[in-house]
Amino acid sequence: MAPLSLEPIAMDEDRARAVARRVHAGDREEGGAPVLRHVARVALRTPPEARAVAWLHEALESATVTEQELLGYGIDDDELRALRLLSRPTSSRSVEVYLAHVELIACAAGRSGDLARMVKIADLEDRRLHPRVRIDGWSPPYELALRRLEEAAVRSPYEHA
Repeated sequence: MAPLSLEPIAMDEDRARAVARRVHAGDREEGGAPVLRHVARVALRTPPEARAVAWLHEALESATVTEQELLGYGIDDDELRALRLLSRPTSSRSVEVYLAHVELIACAAGRSGDLARMVKIADLEDRRLHPRVRIDGWSPPYELALRRLEEAAVRSPYEHA
């Protein structure tokens, strides 16, 4: 009999991609580009262990899928916590509010924090190349946020508190 593994069983990347396609089927950014295009670019930039989270990183903000549905699709607890970290609770146009959200991701502990940082770094790298400028002209401080997350990502996992 094989020993029980204590490693979490992460969601399969293909399943996450399929869920993202369903969730974002008609979603468009302010400029008209499909949201799924951005999501796919982020997934390609993300390390394999975080790809499922990358495919779903915009899902909770879409309001077309619930946390319970994601759990039913096979997402594990750490992946769900990472998605909660990545989801912004407000559409504020404040630099301070945006950077406070990034700081939560930078300081998050455990596997969920690591997953969220990997995905957010890929997200910000993509946004640097394909900036999201809101209709009112506001754009988050992508470069500043990216520097903060890269700094946090090089720390020992035990330094995140």
